[in-house]
Amino acid sequence: MNTFNRLNTLDVTTELAVQANPLSITGDNDGLDRLTVSAQKYMHNLDGQTAIYLDPDTSIDDATLVLNKTHVASMFVAQKGQLQGIISQARLGSRHILKEAQLRGCQRNELVVSDVMLPLQTLKQVNLNKLRDASAGDVLVTMESHGLDYLLVTEPETNQICGYFDLVELIKVGGRPVNQLRPAEHFNDIVVSVLHHAER
Repeated sequence: MNTFNRLNTLDVTTELAVQANPLSITGDNDGLDRLTVSAQKYMHNLDGQTAIYLDPDTSIDDATLVLNKTHVASMFVAQKGQLQGIISQARLGSRHILKEAQLRGCQRNELVVSDVMLPLQTLKQVNLNKLRDASAGDVLVTMESHGLDYLLVTEPETNQICGYFDLVELIKVGGRPVNQLRPAEHFNDIVVSVLHHAER
């Protein structure tokens, strides 16, 4: 059995600039243990791409259309190049949307991307230098321990985003169950989690 190490992560700062649109990757289906390979093999590399992102005031229906038309699973939400969060097809198609509409006392079609995105303060970042000797398994256990859906990767010199990891893709790579329970930072997080599980 492999033992993977957690990476040191930092909270994402509000000065973090968007550099590019997330790219799709194809996983390698060969090999018995794909988590032991270099972490960078499964990183969405954003270098050299033109910045494309969703405006926070984009309607959720328009956001779904953009993600479908561009064939990406997730996209940055930013205003004037400043990152505000991430939105994904999975999130747009989940019960989270109806829950947010109910909490805000509005109809589903009145919601905009900023209402339902994963906000900046819920994200973590890791420096590209930390990934030089890290395996995909190291990244997976790091994301698992922090309850992260995404882990941003930043350039050492500029602190700009040069890539990111998607938990769902790493779970597919690893082919093993992952504890996706998010650590509670506030009492409200516990209440929301209890209510969510009570609905099932």
